[in-house]
Amino acid sequence: MPFSTAVASCPFKIGHTPLTVYQIRIGNLTHELLVKEERCNEFGSVKDRVAWYILSRTIEKIGPVQSVVDASSGNYGNALACICQRLGIAATIVSSTSISAHNAAQIEGAGARLVIAEPKPGETSNAARIRVAGEIADAEGSVFLNQYSNPLNPASHQNWTAPELFADGPFDAVFMTSSSGGTSRGFADYLKARPGTTQLCLVEPESSCAFLESPSGCTDKLKIPAFGSQRRSSFAGMKPDPGMIRMDEASTVAAFVLLHDHALSKVGLSSVGVILGALDWLSRQEKPARVACICADGDERYLDEIQSRYIAAVGDDAYQAARARLEPVIGGMRCLGPVQPAVKAAAR
Repeated sequence: MPFSTAVASCPFKIGHTPLTVYQIRIGNLTHELLVKEERCNEFGSVKDRVAWYILSRTIEKIGPVQSVVDASSGNYGNALACICQRLGIAATIVSSTSISAHNAAQIEGAGARLVIAEPKPGETSNAARIRVAGEIADAEGSVFLNQYSNPLNPASHQNWTAPELFADGPFDAVFMTSSSGGTSRGFADYLKARPGTTQLCLVEPESSCAFLESPSGCTDKLKIPAFGSQRRSSFAGMKPDPGMIRMDEASTVAAFVLLHDHALSKVGLSSVGVILGALDWLSRQEKPARVACICADGDERYLDEIQSRYIAAVGDDAYQAARARLEPVIGGMRCLGPVQPAVKAAAR
């Protein structure tokens, strides 16, 4: 891992998250699917890394700060609010009405101010968040961390998340969703500097267009927070283009419930979509493969709203049909537990 004071000096329990091994048999082949459990970071998501990396490197550059402001769909704002509370820094998080009840409660519980941005006509919710955060910074003199355009966002993954994952490699492919684009770009830059055979794949709903054009033209509303993005990422332009697997949201919600019912995994909704994308990719392989999924958060952010919000959003008929189709697939997964040294040695 390249030396970084942000990584070396982190005073929180961020990083070194477990890598859980699942065995899945598809046709005549048995594959290994490994889940990077970012829910095990201290504040519950992969965004813990981004929030600490951006904040600590900013302080390192400009000196102590009294207050910060940033835009977030939820997880990053949660992490930033909790970190700032510990450090005695005032934080303002600008989000949208789509923020989960869990993240909203956590942000306010950490003593941060939560502002809900209202889009202007023709403005996306993401653009509204960024605009309002900038206006608050200008009016109040707070430091605008600007995670959506800050190169420290992908750098946190290039220098921290990716090296940590690949210490347990090799992998035939790595899967993630775009969200704000930082994780994807960070992994792309890491892999570009280390040419090999690992394929980088994004898993997105059809209406997502963060890196690659959307089949639906980005016209349909996203139903699952941070599962893809309807804005072109500031970190787009990665070369080569990542692979893309489009996964419908009804299947994602159904698989989330099934994984929970079978006590197989506690990852969050977008993470379940990523796992489904990996299973789709594995179903097309001609030999056994070993793949990894970056799973951004945990199920606790979604369980309270699964019926009222997420099943309602995808429609009960689509949900029930997807559940019936996926039951044998999910039921056939076998959890082998965290990666152990002997397993790592065998994989190499």
